Amino acid sequence: MQMVELQHLPNIDVTDLRILHSLECCGSIAGVGEQLGISQPAISQRIKRLEERLEMPLSERAGRTVRLTPAGKILAASGERVVAEFASAFDKIAALRDDKGGFLRLVGFPSASATVVPEMMRVMRQLAPGVTLQYRESEPPGALELLRAGEVDCALIFDYQNTVPLPAGAEFLPLWQEELRLVAAADDPRIGAKQTAQLRRFRQDHWIAGCEKCRGNLMTAAAEEDFVPDVVQETDNIPAMVAMVAAGGAVALVPQLALAGMRLLPPEAQAVPLDPPRRRTIGLAFMHTTHQNPAVRLARALAAQVDPAPWQLRAV
Repeated sequence: MQMVELQHLPNIDVTDLRILHSLECCGSIAGVGEQLGISQPAISQRIKRLEERLEMPLSERAGRTVRLTPAGKILAASGERVVAEFASAFDKIAALRDDKGGFLRLVGFPSASATVVPEMMRVMRQLAPGVTLQYRESEPPGALELLRAGEVDCALIFDYQNTVPLPAGAEFLPLWQEELRLVAAADDPRIGAKQTAQLRRFRQDHWIAGCEKCRGNLMTAAAEEDFVPDVVQETDNIPAMVAMVAAGGAVALVPQLALAGMRLLPPEAQAVPLDPPRRRTIGLAFMHTTHQNPAVRLARALAAQVDPAPWQLRAV
């Protein structure tokens, strides 16, 4: 079957298709005018012009009614589908404009999955109950790659001392800061009376390292205290890391948010602030656009409503 090339297609707009579909349903020009709010002369002129472009009749008189020819019926059937597609598209655009429908595609790091993200979901039920959250979990390097590839709208990430390289065209909105804790044995005598720990006093210990970014921060912090940590275990699983410390023989640096997600520590372990304190920043990364993506706008609104106090986070 030979297809008509696009440049040779006659000029037909959506109103023409709506008129033919309405005429098929109600059978009169007057009925079409009442249904679509278009004057009868305008309807007749549109049908006549369309017939001239197609070089064949689309309607014919049958007594007091007007019925479509076979060619008119074909266009009317197509018109019904086209109009439905346009209506669906406009509904989706309206939903995006109002932040009331559609999807929010978010990626976040593991300790946020059990703390901040569920709170954002609770807020979303109030602010935008029609939006569906599509959530994925990944550490910052992987999360930013998903953002760069356009697979997510926003990435909830953490950053140590502004060391996370953003994709070209991306922005980072700082939201909260959290302190790091030293996790050591519950009876470790080096924990001071103020329940703080100095890294240099643990220079001879075995260490447990976390993800790539967290391990890099450990190496940087240790270098500032003139030692290289002896990393003997590595795991991204914070409860496993804490359990290893509780088992004895190693210490670890763990973010406060990860500890908050655990709720309770094993009795053989303790988590104390550092002296001087070390922190990391949590925020949203998103691609910069002239007109901000409604999903990004929604994510920012949700984050603004999250109370950081239960996890001892400090608003930036």
